[in-house]
Amino acid sequence: MSYLTHIEDGAGARLDPGVAHSAPPAERLRARYDMDRIRREVTVANIARGPASLWRYAPLLPVARPEHAVSLNEGWTPLLQVQRLARRLGMKQLAVKDEGRNPSGTFKDRGAAVAVSRYVELGVKTVAHNSSGNAGGSWSLYAARAGITCVNILPTDAQPASRQHCRASGQPTFLLENWHDGGRLVAEACEKNGWLNICTLREPYRLEGKKTMGLEIAEQLGWRMPDVIVYPMGGGLGAIAIFKAFEELLQLGWIKGKLPRLYVTQYEGCAPVVRAFDENRDECAPWGKIDIPPGGLKSPNPPGGRAVLELIRRHGGGALAASADEALAAVDEMTAEEGLFPCPESATTLVGLRKAIARGWIRTDEEVVLISTGSGLKSIPTLAVPRFPTVTVSAELHA
Repeated sequence: MSYLTHIEDGAGARLDPGVAHSAPPAERLRARYDMDRIRREVTVANIARGPASLWRYAPLLPVARPEHAVSLNEGWTPLLQVQRLARRLGMKQLAVKDEGRNPSGTFKDRGAAVAVSRYVELGVKTVAHNSSGNAGGSWSLYAARAGITCVNILPTDAQPASRQHCRASGQPTFLLENWHDGGRLVAEACEKNGWLNICTLREPYRLEGKKTMGLEIAEQLGWRMPDVIVYPMGGGLGAIAIFKAFEELLQLGWIKGKLPRLYVTQYEGCAPVVRAFDENRDECAPWGKIDIPPGGLKSPNPPGGRAVLELIRRHGGGALAASADEALAAVDEMTAEEGLFPCPESATTLVGLRKAIARGWIRTDEEVVLISTGSGLKSIPTLAVPRFPTVTVSAELHA
């Protein structure tokens, strides 16, 4: 059973939820629900009795028959208190939402699970998108599980783990040298072949899956909000989704008060949102040459840029850039201090937090949640090659 009532576009028009929709990001397609009915029929106690996956939030998701969802048991990832990192920063409360625990190793599984489940219900047979790697790998796995086709365009430097997900699952996958052309090529191919374009913010259901990060954060904190969310931003869909979750929870009365401030982090070599924020602009200008490590955050003209800047202006926050070296050092710091092993793009959140504290943007007595969107296992070729001493006899071993 679903409480989904309609799809809403940016002008407020109601679209039929019984057909698949794809439109330019500026149209802002959003799934809307019968919130009054949810308020009457669903409680947080009902949610707590649900499965230990994102499907515990089925009443707030668009899938008509969640018992038949295309699932690999994604979601319900831990919100880990990181006290040693907090002490290093002089903070009282710091937590990391560890999305690397998802089946493919990243938060992309949330969007893929919910969207694929819904598109199977709608009879969609083929979807296509351009992905810096993680979404391509994730959607390939869920497409294979559902028995549909996902056409992937990846950059030539996509991480091997993502390419192997695409290869092993048998999904059509192509590499592209000039990443700026990705969105156009997908749009042309979808128009020609009748495929559904699922690029970032082109359709409404990836966002619904990713909003479960926000629902989980609220529940794991006892149905309350932290002061600050720090999010590593590529296209921006995840940040938008988290705040859609918070807004819906406010409507339901499950949380109260002020929403968190949002800080997003990007690499210095592709930082269109940081530049727009620093220049006090409402939208991003396309970035030129991209110079970042392989993996996520490769979005020179982020589809969600304008919406993320709006969230920052509305709720407070900012945008900060990290160098590749800073991000790699932060991977080691998070691993050595807490046993977490984030991908470098996720580690930009620690870099950004430290810079925000130094600038006085975040107080050390505030409660902060860092979103670690993926596991370092997805980024092994980018990380330092270990050099360990060899050993031949036990006398050579020492602590």
